[in-house]
Amino acid sequence: MEKEVEKDSKKNFIINLGMIFILGFLIGIVLKTEALKKITIGYNDYLMKIDSQDYNINKMQMDLMQARNAVSQNQNNSEASGNEKNGQGTPVEQNNQAQN
Repeated sequence: MEKEVEKDSKKNFIINLGMIFILGFLIGIVLKTEALKKITIGYNDYLMKIDSQDYNINKMQMDLMQARNAVSQNQNNSEASGNEKNGQGTPVEQNNQAQN
């Protein structure tokens, strides 16, 4: 009776070990498949053409600076025209000097 229990426990241990191995193998396949979908850098990087790039960062930076300067000029122009309409065309310092 004890020998049967001992054989059954060894058999169960081997079956459990096999199931863990199969489960680990399947989880590995799933993880690798999902990683291939999301990770773009890897083994085949040497095949990429580095000479041609989709984005020119320097051009994008210059365009952004020009747009920012245009917006600030528009704001300065609108503030100056608003001051002239309100009778505040001359700066405060010049008004103070004229009064003295």
